[in-house]
Amino acid sequence: MKRISSILIKPVSSDCNARCTYCFYRRPLDPYKDRKSHIMSDDVLERLISQYLKMSGQMAIFSWQGGEPTLAGLDFYEKVIKLEIKYSKPGQIIGNALQTNALLIDEDWASFFKEYNFLLGVSLDGPKEIHDFYRGKGSFERVMEAINILKAYDVEFNILTVISDVNQDKGKEILDFFLSQELFYLQFIPCVERDYKTNEVTPFSVNPEQFAKFLKKTFDKWFNKGNPFFSLRDFDNILMIYMGLEPELCQYKKECGEYVVVEYNGDVYPCDFFVFKEWKLGNIMEKPLEEIISDNEVFERFKRLKSSDYEECSKCKWRFICNKGCPRFRVNYRGEEVGNNYLCSAYKEFFSYSEKRFKELASKTKRGLLK
Repeated sequence: MKRISSILIKPVSSDCNARCTYCFYRRPLDPYKDRKSHIMSDDVLERLISQYLKMSGQMAIFSWQGGEPTLAGLDFYEKVIKLEIKYSKPGQIIGNALQTNALLIDEDWASFFKEYNFLLGVSLDGPKEIHDFYRGKGSFERVMEAINILKAYDVEFNILTVISDVNQDKGKEILDFFLSQELFYLQFIPCVERDYKTNEVTPFSVNPEQFAKFLKKTFDKWFNKGNPFFSLRDFDNILMIYMGLEPELCQYKKECGEYVVVEYNGDVYPCDFFVFKEWKLGNIMEKPLEEIISDNEVFERFKRLKSSDYEECSKCKWRFICNKGCPRFRVNYRGEEVGNNYLCSAYKEFFSYSEKRFKELASKTKRGLLK
């Protein structure tokens, strides 16, 4: 039986209550942009949950994303819980994660997330002047208010930070701000978007040279003389690789295809960065999810985007870490190669800069000496 580690669900498609300039869901080629209603029906929801739990093993992870997934409403997620209980197998462990801009989070939402152990990813790009630049004036205050509510209800959450042209040279300032707010679980997401007509990288995308400096500055802070005291997901994953463990971030894995995206109407895609008609795998209302992902030529073609032999990767010293990187950094929306991995030079510079200290941490961790 073909299994996937998780599914990413877009219950309201790309609908959002924010208009972030750099958002990769604001695509002119969005296959659903001309449809008025973007809300997952009860029939699609039930079919999705029942099919995924049936094909899953002991662990099943539902990741709710958008657009802005809280636009589906609290009632929607109460249905989710009831259906997960209804269709779960004996002993099956179910996890729910939700990525949000936090603009709708109030005490009712926080109480629900706490009761059902949701893990949240909250988008926050740094202090006010940085966060509001692309996410909209006044959004920073609303997000910080939501964070305080989540803290009060002891909801588990981490911070998701998009690294763009605006904050790419502000690594130390961003980290200092987060740590001053006692935000210790962080993930940095490099913004790399291409114009779909020219394949040129957009002006708000991160610059590779600046991104290398950003990684080095934030690594110095994270390393903390050999005793990291906060989590930075990229660095945590690289440390896992140095310890001989399997990373959990897909960009560092040898293959793509460990999760799929399910749109509000049941359409299935191989990745949230490739929700284009060219990559549609099927629809769960027409065929069970397990059958959609099994022996699917489109899915196999997508996987080959990463497993293909790229000349610059063939003899690269750092291939054991990046495994050729995320395909979106080297191909356009059709999967056509448009050059080397856009961030390759940045990662090479960072891997060289951090190698000795990662090896030190890996050794200390294996010996149980890391505080």
